[in-house]
Amino acid sequence: MADGDLKDAALNSTEDFYELLGVTSTASETEIRSAWRRTALKYHPDKVGANDKEAAEKFYLLQIALDVLSDENLRPLYDNARRAREEKKQRDAAYDVRRRNLKEDLERRESAGVAGLKRKRGQEQEEDKLQRELERLAADGARRRKQREEELRKGMQEGLGRDSSEEKQATPNGAPAKVGVEEVDRTIKLRYPTNTLDEEALKKQFSRFGKIQDIVLRNKKIKVEGEKHRRDFTIALIVFESIVGAHAAVTDTPELAKSAGEPWGAFEEVKWASGKEPDYIPKPKSSDTPVAKAKNDFPTRIGAPQASPVTAVTERIKNSDPGLKRVPSFGSFKGTPKASVGHGGLHVAGSPSSEELMMMRLKNAERKRLAEQIQREEAAEAQDA
Repeated sequence: MADGDLKDAALNSTEDFYELLGVTSTASETEIRSAWRRTALKYHPDKVGANDKEAAEKFYLLQIALDVLSDENLRPLYDNARRAREEKKQRDAAYDVRRRNLKEDLERRESAGVAGLKRKRGQEQEEDKLQRELERLAADGARRRKQREEELRKGMQEGLGRDSSEEKQATPNGAPAKVGVEEVDRTIKLRYPTNTLDEEALKKQFSRFGKIQDIVLRNKKIKVEGEKHRRDFTIALIVFESIVGAHAAVTDTPELAKSAGEPWGAFEEVKWASGKEPDYIPKPKSSDTPVAKAKNDFPTRIGAPQASPVTAVTERIKNSDPGLKRVPSFGSFKGTPKASVGHGGLHVAGSPSSEELMMMRLKNAERKRLAEQIQREEAAEAQDA
């Protein structure tokens, strides 16, 4: 082969002549010639035949490899070109790896973005669900309150002029109609770390305060002060059948968290669902004690006159018509809830019964008594020290 063709082969050939001959790139000329003779015998036309084109091509490449690698001028050119091809191959491989990693990272980010969007959308749906439940409770309470006010107004108008004996009549079915507190005033709201309790365990734990009517749960990620990442919390709405149970849960849960520890310590923000305590719940007074308060809740003698609480409802009714100067007993009106006149006085629709008020007063008095006892014990310990 001409020198020009050999130079072109040294610079541009994609064949690895060292690999073709089965030697290393540091092999001497003697080793190269020995390897050529050993390999060329396998593909020599006299051995494999003149019709084997693949063997003939292989034999031709072996001859070029020998000529290039045994020439002291062409071999450095070939080595440089071979090294450049290897480096380019490595760069291409590294580029392919980086490109593949970038592609995978991009796909992962896109997937995470879609998942995050779905998760955020799910959280918004849960928040909307809880908000709708709160609005439903408030709307239901307002509707029932308005309905009862209307019934009271009509009943009071129809009851004017009736005999006093009619005040003792029961409802048409022979039994007093049940008057209860609106759901929103019997509902508490709390939160705790997700996976701490399921709905059944939560119901069992809070049933100690009273019978539970319904429980609504939703999960939400909340940023906790002092922590880098948001934590999963469960927001719970617990509707009690009686306001006494809701009142006991709100007042006792913080104390149980201090004294009993887990699992009560897991609950945070145990409060009324409406955001504030209902106005008609008795407030503890400085002079309240369980015994004194219990005495105040009962008349001094049977038949003794009791003060009747006047609500905003009855005030509006009395002031709506100059002719309605007297507010008769609600029990005298047919088709309306019978008045429940007991130890606590007149029971107005939508407010707690006298028994419920009594139990909440006793609860407040007992808490005050325990607080005073603890203060006295701490003061005594301080003096002894």
